[in-house]
Amino acid sequence: MDFILDILGKLGFEWKAALFQLLNFLIVFWILKRFAFGPITKALDKRTKLMREGVENAEKANAELVMSKRKAQEMIDEAKVEANKVISASQAQADAAAEKSREKAKKEIELLVAQAKQNIEADKADMKEALRTETVHIVIAAVEKILSDKFDDKQDKTYIENILRSLKQ
Repeated sequence: MDFILDILGKLGFEWKAALFQLLNFLIVFWILKRFAFGPITKALDKRTKLMREGVENAEKANAELVMSKRKAQEMIDEAKVEANKVISASQAQADAAAEKSREKAKKEIELLVAQAKQNIEADKADMKEALRTETVHIVIAAVEKILSDKFDDKQDKTYIENILRSLKQ
């Protein structure tokens, strides 16, 4: 061993200094382990745990975002279907109302036409009666003019009444 120490001494190695440095290293290592490594490893563990939780929370948030998008799309699709139903129902109601209005207008027109026909018939009957009366008066006047010399008043009255009865039939 002296031989090794002699060779190491020629290289500049001193075993006493090396032993002292080893002892210093062990003391510093023990102090660091006791006071520094523990809190540092705890801090690293805590930071690692926080990072894992952050990653997990981000994954959960991403999954919830995807689910929210799906639900929102489903709600939009349902709203579209509901809107289409409402539009269809409104269109059907509008068609029914239009048909009802057409029927009402048709009935009113038919009623107006029927009333107009009745008025025309009443006017026609009144005109016929007026025409008959006027014709009778003209005929009476003409007959009186022609026959005034040949009939007396009694005969004239009887003759006119016979003519009027025959005209009214």
